Amino acid sequence: MNNFVGLSKIGLVRQRNEDRFFIDGPICAVTDGMGGYSGGEIASTYAVDEIKEYLASLETVRQQDLCDAIIHANERIANRVAHEERLAGMGTTAVVTAVNGDQLYWASVGDSRLYVYRDGLLRQITTDHSMVQELLTAGEITKDEMLNHPQRNLLTRAVGVDDTLEVDSGVESILPGDRILLCTDGLCGYVSDDVIASALQSNNDDMKVVESLMETVYDVGAGDNVTIVVGTI
Repeated sequence: MNNFVGLSKIGLVRQRNEDRFFIDGPICAVTDGMGGYSGGEIASTYAVDEIKEYLASLETVRQQDLCDAIIHANERIANRVAHEERLAGMGTTAVVTAVNGDQLYWASVGDSRLYVYRDGLLRQITTDHSMVQELLTAGEITKDEMLNHPQRNLLTRAVGVDDTLEVDSGVESILPGDRILLCTDGLCGYVSDDVIASALQSNNDDMKVVESLMETVYDVGAGDNVTIVVGTI
């Protein structure tokens, strides 16, 4: 398996980059912070640091371990918020993956996404915890309308906001040649799945995929921080 590669940029309208990511061999994570005076930056950084440290202590990483790592990060962030009033309201998304043989374990909270690309087909594996996802599920808007909806940035679930947290997770069977993509909504909130699939179809080099998608985001105005991680099995 090729190594994962990633890139994070501040975008054109933000004052600071509140996205974070880490790549540690077969384990990857992407976070997107929100809220408060520098709170989002703190929350997203805390999350990747705590998740990475938690998983690094394990000999083998499985699906439940990814959930436990996010819950651990949630506890640490919520504890800091409780002791620092200025950080009230801060939180972060988190999507974490681990490749083990022909299995891809994943866990997520918020609207950062995991995709798997195979044989020309891009599949969104995670489900957004967002207001627009609820509207989509209810049939009130289409997937294309999610990109421009005024409530597209409203999350229904985030790491660090509450003492208890429900984490989505799963396992995917993967094959040689599959492409794995993690991203914040700075990509998927502004660029359609068809455009993401086209970049993967056009580039066998993972870093070129990341750079191509980043260029596309900037072409449409880069309205948010954007983080993209890609790897090929």
